[in-house]
Amino acid sequence: MYRTSLCIALTFAFALCLSTTSSAAPAETTTKTTITLKVLSCEGCAKRVREKLSAVSSVGDVKTDLKTKSAIVVPKRDAKLSPRQLWEAVEKAGKTPVKLHGPSGTFTSKPKA
Repeated sequence: MYRTSLCIALTFAFALCLSTTSSAAPAETTTKTTITLKVLSCEGCAKRVREKLSAVSSVGDVKTDLKTKSAIVVPKRDAKLSPRQLWEAVEKAGKTPVKLHGPSGTFTSKPKA
């Protein structure tokens, strides 16, 4: 009887650990911001966009994709990305953002904040 109760308790504890771990992952993915650009055709331009976005203080990581003409921005831990700062960073790189989608909403023109 003791062995059965122990087995049930361990199974329950293991299931609880799995559910806690899997529920934490989606929260991290919702903090990223995707910026679609009008034109992003070469690696040199993509590098310039990454550099300007990385210069924003709350940015932790930036990935660019030439095929989708986009940049995916991940904030630093416990930081909140400013849609306006991201939009302006892309403009400083000499590119035109056409859409910015992230936790603060979706923008098709320069955000006010």
